[in-house]
Amino acid sequence: MKDLRRFVIKFAIFAAVILGFFITFNVVIDPYNIFHYEYPRNNGIEANKNFIKMRYILNHKDEFDSLLFGSSRAGFTNVEALPDGKYYNMCSSEALPAEHVRLLKILIKHGFVPKNVTVMVDDISCFVDPEGMHKIMLFRTPYPDDTIGSWFDFYVKYCDILTTWEAYQKIKDYEPNDPDYTARFRRSGSEKLTTPSTFHDEGEVGYWADYYNLRVDEAIGDIRELKKICEENGINLRIITNPLYYRTYQRDIENGYLDFLYALAGEVEYWNFSSFSAVTLNEKNYYETSHFTPAVSDMMMDAVYNGNVDEELWSQGFGVKVNIDNRDEFLYFLKYQANERGVVIP
Repeated sequence: MKDLRRFVIKFAIFAAVILGFFITFNVVIDPYNIFHYEYPRNNGIEANKNFIKMRYILNHKDEFDSLLFGSSRAGFTNVEALPDGKYYNMCSSEALPAEHVRLLKILIKHGFVPKNVTVMVDDISCFVDPEGMHKIMLFRTPYPDDTIGSWFDFYVKYCDILTTWEAYQKIKDYEPNDPDYTARFRRSGSEKLTTPSTFHDEGEVGYWADYYNLRVDEAIGDIRELKKICEENGINLRIITNPLYYRTYQRDIENGYLDFLYALAGEVEYWNFSSFSAVTLNEKNYYETSHFTPAVSDMMMDAVYNGNVDEELWSQGFGVKVNIDNRDEFLYFLKYQANERGVVIP
Protein backbone atom coordinates (compact mmCIF):
# COMPACT_ATOMS: atom_id res chain seq x y z
CA MET A 1 0.00 0.00 0.00
CA LYS A 2 2.84 2.36 0.88
CA ASP A 3 4.54 1.58 -2.44
CA LEU A 4 1.32 2.24 -4.32
CA ARG A 5 0.88 5.58 -2.56
CA ARG A 6 4.46 6.52 -3.40
CA PHE A 7 3.90 5.57 -7.04
CA VAL A 8 0.71 7.62 -7.25
CA ILE A 9 2.45 10.66 -5.76
CA LYS A 10 5.40 10.34 -8.15
CA PHE A 11 3.08 9.89 -11.10
CA ALA A 12 1.03 12.93 -10.07
CA ILE A 13 4.17 15.05 -9.77
CA PHE A 14 5.45 13.81 -13.11
CA ALA A 15 2.07 14.48 -14.77
CA ALA A 16 1.95 17.97 -13.26
CA VAL A 17 5.44 18.75 -14.56
CA ILE A 18 4.59 17.51 -18.06
CA LEU A 19 1.28 19.37 -18.07
CA GLY A 20 2.98 22.52 -16.79
CA PHE A 21 5.59 22.35 -19.54
CA PHE A 22 2.90 21.62 -22.13
CA ILE A 23 0.78 24.60 -21.11
CA THR A 24 3.74 26.94 -20.66
CA PHE A 25 5.13 26.13 -24.10
CA ASN A 26 1.81 26.87 -25.80
CA VAL A 27 1.18 30.03 -23.80
CA VAL A 28 4.69 31.46 -24.29
CA ILE A 29 4.93 30.72 -28.02
CA ASP A 30 1.25 31.55 -28.58
CA PRO A 31 1.39 31.77 -32.41
CA TYR A 32 -2.10 33.28 -32.74
CA ASN A 33 -1.69 35.76 -29.84
CA ILE A 34 -4.78 34.58 -27.97
CA PHE A 35 -2.86 34.74 -24.67
CA HIS A 36 -1.25 38.08 -25.59
CA TYR A 37 -4.32 40.03 -26.71
CA GLU A 38 -3.34 43.07 -24.65
CA TYR A 39 0.06 43.29 -26.34
CA PRO A 40 0.05 41.03 -29.44
CA ARG A 41 3.39 40.27 -31.05
CA ASN A 42 4.20 40.66 -34.72
CA ASN A 43 5.52 37.12 -35.06
CA GLY A 44 4.86 36.29 -38.71
CA ILE A 45 1.74 34.21 -37.98
CA GLU A 46 -1.72 35.62 -38.70
CA ALA A 47 -3.24 36.38 -35.29
CA ASN A 48 -6.80 35.36 -34.48
CA LYS A 49 -7.99 38.97 -34.69
CA ASN A 50 -11.60 37.92 -34.30
CA PHE A 51 -10.71 36.88 -30.75
CA ILE A 52 -7.98 39.27 -29.66
CA LYS A 53 -9.84 42.39 -30.78
CA MET A 54 -12.96 41.34 -28.91
CA ARG A 55 -10.96 40.70 -25.75
CA TYR A 56 -9.21 44.02 -26.13
CA ILE A 57 -12.44 46.01 -26.62
CA LEU A 58 -14.13 44.30 -23.67
CA ASN A 59 -11.19 45.32 -21.48
CA HIS A 60 -11.07 48.89 -22.85
CA LYS A 61 -14.73 49.78 -23.28
CA ASP A 62 -14.22 53.36 -22.13
CA GLU A 63 -11.61 54.15 -24.80
CA PHE A 64 -13.83 53.71 -27.88
CA ASP A 65 -17.40 54.54 -28.82
CA SER A 66 -17.65 53.32 -32.43
CA LEU A 67 -16.70 50.22 -34.42
CA LEU A 68 -15.77 49.34 -37.99
CA PHE A 69 -16.49 45.73 -38.99
CA GLY A 70 -15.28 43.88 -42.05
CA SER A 71 -12.94 41.28 -43.45
CA SER A 72 -9.19 41.85 -43.71
CA ARG A 73 -9.92 44.19 -46.63
CA ALA A 74 -11.31 46.67 -44.10
CA GLY A 75 -8.00 46.55 -42.26
CA PHE A 76 -6.43 49.27 -44.38
CA THR A 77 -8.96 51.86 -43.25
CA ASN A 78 -7.69 54.73 -41.13
CA VAL A 79 -10.39 54.70 -38.46
CA GLU A 80 -8.54 57.37 -36.48
CA ALA A 81 -9.56 59.87 -39.17
CA LEU A 82 -13.29 59.12 -39.01
CA PRO A 83 -15.01 62.28 -37.77
CA ASP A 84 -17.99 61.22 -35.66
CA GLY A 85 -16.54 58.94 -33.01
CA LYS A 86 -13.57 57.17 -31.50
CA TYR A 87 -13.48 54.11 -33.75
CA TYR A 88 -11.81 50.74 -33.35
CA ASN A 89 -11.20 48.59 -36.42
CA MET A 90 -12.64 45.15 -35.71
CA CYS A 91 -11.56 43.71 -39.08
CA SER A 92 -10.39 40.12 -39.11
CA SER A 93 -9.61 37.55 -41.76
CA GLU A 94 -12.70 36.69 -43.82
CA ALA A 95 -15.04 38.08 -41.14
CA LEU A 96 -18.72 37.76 -42.03
CA PRO A 97 -21.98 39.57 -41.21
CA ALA A 98 -23.09 36.63 -39.05
CA GLU A 99 -19.92 37.04 -36.99
CA HIS A 100 -20.42 40.81 -36.74
CA VAL A 101 -23.92 40.17 -35.37
CA ARG A 102 -22.65 37.69 -32.84
CA LEU A 103 -19.82 39.90 -31.61
CA LEU A 104 -22.09 42.94 -31.37
CA LYS A 105 -24.56 40.97 -29.26
CA ILE A 106 -21.80 39.91 -26.88
CA LEU A 107 -20.47 43.46 -26.63
CA ILE A 108 -23.91 44.86 -25.85
CA LYS A 109 -24.50 42.13 -23.27
CA HIS A 110 -21.26 43.16 -21.57
CA GLY A 111 -22.20 46.83 -21.49
CA PHE A 112 -20.53 48.19 -24.62
CA VAL A 113 -23.13 49.82 -26.88
CA PRO A 114 -21.32 51.63 -29.71
CA LYS A 115 -22.55 54.96 -31.02
CA ASN A 116 -21.69 54.04 -34.61
CA VAL A 117 -21.24 50.73 -36.42
CA THR A 118 -19.88 50.81 -39.96
CA VAL A 119 -19.78 47.53 -41.87
CA MET A 120 -17.79 46.89 -45.05
CA VAL A 121 -19.27 44.03 -47.07
CA ASP A 122 -18.39 42.36 -50.36
CA ASP A 123 -18.25 38.97 -52.06
CA ILE A 124 -16.89 37.29 -48.92
CA SER A 125 -20.09 38.32 -47.14
CA CYS A 126 -22.30 36.35 -49.51
CA PHE A 127 -20.04 33.49 -50.62
CA VAL A 128 -18.63 32.17 -47.32
CA ASP A 129 -20.54 30.04 -44.82
CA PRO A 130 -19.73 31.03 -41.20
CA GLU A 131 -20.55 27.48 -40.13
CA GLY A 132 -17.92 26.07 -42.47
CA MET A 133 -14.15 26.21 -42.34
CA HIS A 134 -13.79 29.08 -39.86
CA LYS A 135 -14.32 26.77 -36.90
CA ILE A 136 -11.28 24.68 -37.78
CA MET A 137 -8.94 27.48 -38.91
CA LEU A 138 -6.98 28.71 -35.89
CA PHE A 139 -6.59 32.27 -37.16
CA ARG A 140 -10.35 32.48 -37.81
CA THR A 141 -11.82 30.46 -34.93
CA PRO A 142 -14.90 32.35 -33.64
CA TYR A 143 -14.99 34.08 -30.27
CA PRO A 144 -16.39 31.70 -27.61
CA ASP A 145 -19.90 31.87 -26.19
CA ASP A 146 -20.43 32.84 -22.56
CA THR A 147 -20.19 29.24 -21.34
CA ILE A 148 -17.39 27.38 -19.62
CA GLY A 149 -17.58 24.59 -22.19
CA SER A 150 -17.21 27.00 -25.10
CA TRP A 151 -14.15 28.62 -23.54
CA PHE A 152 -12.61 25.25 -22.71
CA ASP A 153 -13.10 24.00 -26.28
CA PHE A 154 -11.62 27.23 -27.62
CA TYR A 155 -8.40 27.06 -25.60
CA VAL A 156 -7.94 23.33 -26.17
CA LYS A 157 -7.64 24.05 -29.90
CA TYR A 158 -4.62 26.25 -29.21
CA CYS A 159 -2.89 23.76 -26.93
CA ASP A 160 -1.78 21.42 -29.69
CA ILE A 161 1.95 21.17 -29.08
CA LEU A 162 2.68 19.89 -32.60
CA THR A 163 0.88 22.82 -34.22
CA THR A 164 2.61 25.25 -31.88
CA TRP A 165 5.99 23.68 -32.61
CA GLU A 166 5.45 23.97 -36.37
CA ALA A 167 4.49 27.61 -35.93
CA TYR A 168 7.56 28.20 -33.78
CA GLN A 169 9.79 27.08 -36.67
CA LYS A 170 8.41 30.02 -38.68
CA ILE A 171 8.38 32.46 -35.78
CA LYS A 172 12.04 31.97 -34.84
CA ASP A 173 13.19 32.93 -38.33
CA TYR A 174 10.77 35.80 -38.81
CA GLU A 175 12.17 39.34 -38.91
CA PRO A 176 9.38 41.89 -38.22
CA ASN A 177 9.44 45.19 -40.09
CA ASP A 178 6.49 46.89 -38.42
CA PRO A 179 7.64 48.51 -35.16
CA ASP A 180 4.24 50.17 -34.64
CA TYR A 181 2.37 46.85 -34.78
CA THR A 182 1.43 46.50 -31.11
CA ALA A 183 0.86 50.19 -30.44
CA ARG A 184 -1.36 50.46 -33.52
CA PHE A 185 -3.35 47.41 -32.46
CA ARG A 186 -4.08 49.10 -29.14
CA ARG A 187 -4.71 52.50 -30.70
CA SER A 188 -6.97 51.64 -33.65
CA GLY A 189 -6.89 47.98 -34.72
CA SER A 190 -5.99 48.99 -38.27
CA GLU A 191 -3.27 47.48 -40.43
CA LYS A 192 -0.07 49.29 -41.43
CA LEU A 193 -1.26 52.19 -43.55
CA THR A 194 2.08 53.18 -45.07
CA THR A 195 2.84 50.02 -47.03
CA PRO A 196 3.18 50.85 -50.74
CA SER A 197 1.64 48.70 -53.43
CA THR A 198 4.04 46.67 -55.58
CA PHE A 199 1.28 44.77 -57.39
CA HIS A 200 1.71 44.22 -61.13
CA ASP A 201 -1.12 42.45 -62.90
CA GLU A 202 0.52 40.09 -65.33
CA GLY A 203 -2.42 37.97 -66.38
CA GLU A 204 -3.72 37.49 -62.84
CA VAL A 205 -7.04 35.81 -62.20
CA GLY A 206 -9.58 37.17 -59.76
CA TYR A 207 -9.43 36.06 -56.15
CA TRP A 208 -11.62 33.02 -55.55
CA ALA A 209 -11.64 30.35 -52.86
CA ASP A 210 -12.72 26.81 -53.69
CA TYR A 211 -15.24 26.84 -50.81
CA TYR A 212 -17.16 29.89 -52.08
CA ASN A 213 -20.85 29.23 -52.58
CA LEU A 214 -23.55 31.85 -53.13
CA ARG A 215 -25.77 32.29 -50.06
CA VAL A 216 -27.72 35.50 -50.62
CA ASP A 217 -30.68 34.73 -48.37
CA GLU A 218 -28.48 33.78 -45.42
CA ALA A 219 -26.23 36.82 -45.78
CA ILE A 220 -29.20 39.19 -46.10
CA GLY A 221 -30.78 37.56 -43.05
CA ASP A 222 -27.65 38.28 -41.05
CA ILE A 223 -27.62 41.91 -42.20
CA ARG A 224 -31.31 42.21 -41.37
CA GLU A 225 -30.56 41.03 -37.84
CA LEU A 226 -27.65 43.47 -37.60
CA LYS A 227 -29.96 46.30 -38.65
CA LYS A 228 -32.53 45.27 -36.04
CA ILE A 229 -29.95 45.20 -33.24
CA CYS A 230 -28.71 48.64 -34.19
CA GLU A 231 -32.24 50.07 -34.32
CA GLU A 232 -33.12 48.58 -30.94
CA ASN A 233 -30.00 50.02 -29.32
CA GLY A 234 -29.90 53.44 -31.01
CA ILE A 235 -26.75 52.59 -32.98
CA ASN A 236 -26.03 54.50 -36.18
CA LEU A 237 -25.44 51.81 -38.81
CA ARG A 238 -23.61 52.39 -42.09
CA ILE A 239 -23.18 49.73 -44.76
CA ILE A 240 -20.47 50.05 -47.42
CA THR A 241 -19.62 47.70 -50.29
CA ASN A 242 -15.92 47.26 -50.99
CA PRO A 243 -14.31 48.20 -54.33
CA LEU A 244 -13.21 44.77 -55.53
CA TYR A 245 -10.36 44.55 -58.03
CA TYR A 246 -11.97 44.25 -61.44
CA ARG A 247 -10.78 40.70 -62.09
CA THR A 248 -12.19 39.53 -58.76
CA TYR A 249 -15.36 41.55 -59.27
CA GLN A 250 -15.80 39.94 -62.68
CA ARG A 251 -15.61 36.42 -61.20
CA ASP A 252 -18.06 37.46 -58.52
CA ILE A 253 -20.57 38.70 -61.08
CA GLU A 254 -20.30 35.41 -62.94
CA ASN A 255 -21.25 33.65 -59.70
CA GLY A 256 -24.20 35.81 -58.66
CA TYR A 257 -22.71 38.73 -56.71
CA LEU A 258 -25.09 41.23 -58.32
CA ASP A 259 -27.99 39.28 -56.83
CA PHE A 260 -26.53 40.02 -53.41
CA LEU A 261 -26.16 43.74 -54.17
CA TYR A 262 -29.75 43.89 -55.37
CA ALA A 263 -31.11 42.09 -52.30
CA LEU A 264 -28.95 44.19 -49.99
CA ALA A 265 -30.59 47.40 -51.26
CA GLY A 266 -33.97 45.92 -50.37
CA GLU A 267 -32.88 45.62 -46.76
CA VAL A 268 -30.63 48.62 -46.06
CA GLU A 269 -29.37 51.72 -47.80
CA TYR A 270 -25.69 51.40 -48.62
CA TRP A 271 -22.82 53.21 -50.27
CA ASN A 272 -21.68 51.23 -53.28
CA PHE A 273 -18.05 51.05 -54.40
CA SER A 274 -18.41 47.74 -56.29
CA SER A 275 -18.24 48.46 -60.02
CA PHE A 276 -15.90 48.77 -62.97
CA SER A 277 -14.35 52.16 -62.24
CA ALA A 278 -11.10 54.02 -62.64
CA VAL A 279 -10.32 52.86 -59.09
CA THR A 280 -11.03 49.15 -59.50
CA LEU A 281 -9.36 48.96 -62.92
CA ASN A 282 -6.08 50.41 -61.62
CA GLU A 283 -3.61 47.85 -60.25
CA LYS A 284 -1.83 50.58 -58.28
CA ASN A 285 -4.83 50.73 -55.97
CA TYR A 286 -4.35 47.12 -54.82
CA TYR A 287 -1.83 44.94 -53.04
CA GLU A 288 -3.04 41.92 -55.01
CA THR A 289 -6.39 40.90 -56.45
CA SER A 290 -8.05 40.97 -53.02
CA HIS A 291 -6.91 43.88 -50.83
CA PHE A 292 -7.15 47.56 -51.76
CA THR A 293 -4.76 50.20 -50.44
CA PRO A 294 -5.34 52.79 -47.67
CA ALA A 295 -5.60 55.52 -50.33
CA VAL A 296 -8.71 53.81 -51.69
CA SER A 297 -10.17 53.51 -48.19
CA ASP A 298 -9.55 57.22 -47.68
CA MET A 299 -11.57 57.98 -50.82
CA MET A 300 -14.39 55.74 -49.64
CA MET A 301 -14.55 57.24 -46.16
CA ASP A 302 -14.43 60.76 -47.56
CA ALA A 303 -17.46 59.91 -49.69
CA VAL A 304 -19.39 58.23 -46.88
CA TYR A 305 -18.57 60.57 -44.00
CA ASN A 306 -18.05 63.89 -45.78
CA GLY A 307 -20.09 63.51 -48.98
CA ASN A 308 -17.04 64.15 -51.15
CA VAL A 309 -17.35 62.02 -54.29
CA ASP A 310 -15.52 62.59 -57.54
CA GLU A 311 -18.20 63.13 -60.18
CA GLU A 312 -16.51 60.96 -62.79
CA LEU A 313 -16.04 58.10 -60.33
CA TRP A 314 -19.63 58.50 -59.16
CA SER A 315 -20.78 58.12 -62.76
CA GLN A 316 -18.88 54.82 -62.80
CA GLY A 317 -20.70 53.51 -59.71
CA PHE A 318 -18.05 54.46 -57.13
CA GLY A 319 -19.69 56.11 -54.11
CA VAL A 320 -23.32 55.81 -55.21
CA LYS A 321 -25.89 55.56 -52.43
CA VAL A 322 -28.20 52.64 -53.21
CA ASN A 323 -31.57 51.84 -51.69
CA ILE A 324 -34.84 50.12 -52.52
CA ASP A 325 -36.00 53.10 -54.59
CA ASN A 326 -33.09 53.22 -57.03
CA ARG A 327 -31.79 49.64 -56.95
CA ASP A 328 -33.46 48.59 -60.21
CA GLU A 329 -31.89 51.47 -62.08
CA PHE A 330 -28.51 51.03 -60.43
CA LEU A 331 -28.32 47.27 -60.90
CA TYR A 332 -29.28 47.78 -64.54
CA PHE A 333 -26.25 50.06 -64.78
CA LEU A 334 -23.94 47.47 -63.18
CA LYS A 335 -25.23 44.81 -65.55
CA TYR A 336 -24.72 47.16 -68.50
CA GLN A 337 -21.11 47.67 -67.37
CA ALA A 338 -20.61 43.92 -67.12
CA ASN A 339 -22.14 43.25 -70.54
CA GLU A 340 -19.89 45.89 -72.11
CA ARG A 341 -16.90 43.97 -70.78
CA GLY A 342 -18.21 40.61 -71.95
CA VAL A 343 -18.91 39.29 -68.47
CA VAL A 344 -21.43 36.46 -68.35
CA ILE A 345 -24.22 37.24 -65.89
CA PRO A 346 -26.08 34.16 -64.59
